[in-house]
Amino acid sequence: MTQQTAALSSASDRRFRTVRPGVVFFFGSLGALIWGYDNGVLAGALLYIKPDFHLTPVDTGLIGSFLSIGSATGALLSGLLANALGRKKLIFISSLVFMVGILLAVIAPNAAVLMAARAVLGLGIGIVALSIPLFLAEIAPARIRGRIGALTQLMIACGILSAYLTNYAFSESHAWREMFAVMLVPAVVLAVGVWVLPESPRWLLSRGREDEARAQLARQVSAEEVETTMAEMRVTLAHRSTPWRQMLQPGVRKVILLAIALEMLTQLVGINTITYYAPLILQKIGFSASASILNTIGFGVISVIFTVIAARVIDKWGRRPMLYTGALVMAAAMATMAILSWTVGLTVGVSGFIAIAALSVFKATYSLSWGTATRIVVSELLPTRIRGSLQGVAQLFNYASTFTLSLVFPILLAEGSGLAFSFFAVMGVVAFFVAFFAQPETSRRTLEEIEMGLEAQAVAGAPTP
Repeated sequence: MTQQTAALSSASDRRFRTVRPGVVFFFGSLGALIWGYDNGVLAGALLYIKPDFHLTPVDTGLIGSFLSIGSATGALLSGLLANALGRKKLIFISSLVFMVGILLAVIAPNAAVLMAARAVLGLGIGIVALSIPLFLAEIAPARIRGRIGALTQLMIACGILSAYLTNYAFSESHAWREMFAVMLVPAVVLAVGVWVLPESPRWLLSRGREDEARAQLARQVSAEEVETTMAEMRVTLAHRSTPWRQMLQPGVRKVILLAIALEMLTQLVGINTITYYAPLILQKIGFSASASILNTIGFGVISVIFTVIAARVIDKWGRRPMLYTGALVMAAAMATMAILSWTVGLTVGVSGFIAIAALSVFKATYSLSWGTATRIVVSELLPTRIRGSLQGVAQLFNYASTFTLSLVFPILLAEGSGLAFSFFAVMGVVAFFVAFFAQPETSRRTLEEIEMGLEAQAVAGAPTP
C-alpha cells in the first residue's frame, strides 16, 4: 500500500472505524425491507379495504397498480439524480418519501386517497429499487458481490413476510390502517441509519473526488489491489464520457436491451400478482379471509429461506445457470396453475392443494433465481459512468409491466384465471431463452472487468458468451 493510500484509508477510518461492514450492508439494503413490506401488506389489507370502500375489481386493480405509477416515476427521477447526488442521499430521500406515503395510507378516507398514497409509496420504491442495487454492487468486493447483492432480495422477502405476519395479527380486528402504519418503524430507522454509510468509491471518482474514492476503496479490497482497481475505474469512466447518442452503439445497445428485457421478465413471470393477490387467489379456492392470510405467511417463509440459500450459492453457481433453470421451473409451476384453472378449477380439495404446491414452488424458485440474480446482473452489466441513469430506464420498463399486470389480474381472477397463468407460463419460457442465449456470466469479476470485456466483444464483433 502506498503512503498516500494508507493515509487516506486512515482518514476514512476516523469516520467509519466503529461501523462494521455488516452494519453498512444492513443499512444499505434496509430500504428494500420497506419495499417488500409495502408489496406484502396490500395482500391482507385488501380483504378489509374492499368492504370499507366498496371496491370493484377495477378499483382493486387500480389500488394495486398505482404503486407502479409511483415506482416508474421514482425510478426515472432517481436515474436522473443518481449520478449527481450519489446513492447515499437518494436512499435518505426515499425514507422521507416512504413516511409521507405511509401517513397518507393510514388516514385515507376513500379509495382515491389510498391510490395517491400507493403512488407516493411507489415513488419511494422506485428510488430504492435503483439506488440500493447500485450502492451494494459498487461497494462490495467482487468475490462476494453476488452474496451482498442478494441482500436486496432477502430484505424484500423479509419485508413481505413481516407484512404477512402483521396482516394476520390485525386480521381479527380488520385493522387495515394499522397494517400500513407499522411501516413507519423501518422508515424512521432508515432515515437515521443511512448516515453511517460511506459513499460509493466509483461515484466519488466519477465526481472528481479521487482521494476520497481511493480511501473508500482501500476499505474494500486488499492493499495490492487498490491502485490496480483505481486504474481500471479511470479507464471505464474515461470510456463513458461520450454523449448519450454514442451510447446507443451496437455493443452498448445490446447490453441496455438485455437489462430492459431482464427487468421486464422479472415481473412478467407473475411474481407481483402473486404477492399482491395471493389471499384473493386462496379465497377463490375456498379459504376464509383469516385462513388465506395465514397461508400467505407460509409463502413468505419460503421466500426468506430460498433467498438465504440464493445468497450462499450465487457466487458459486453463477448468475446465468440460476436464471435459465429458474425460468423453466417457474414456467412449469404457472402451467400447472393454468391447467387447473382451465379444467377442474381452483377449488377446495385435491386441486386446491396442488395449486398451493404450485404457488409454493413458484415462490421458492423465484426467490432462488430471478428475484435475487436479476437485480445483481443488471447493476453489473450497465456502464459505470451512466449506470444510474440507464438503470432508471430499465426500471421504468419493469414498473410498466407491473402496472399492467396489477391492473388486469384482479379482473381476470374474477372471470377465471386460466388466461393469466397461461401468460405467466409463456413468459417463463421466454425468460429461459433470454437467460440461456443472451445473458453473460458476471460472477467473480470486477465491474470494470465486466465492462471492458463487453466492450472488447462489441469491438471484435464476437457473440456474448
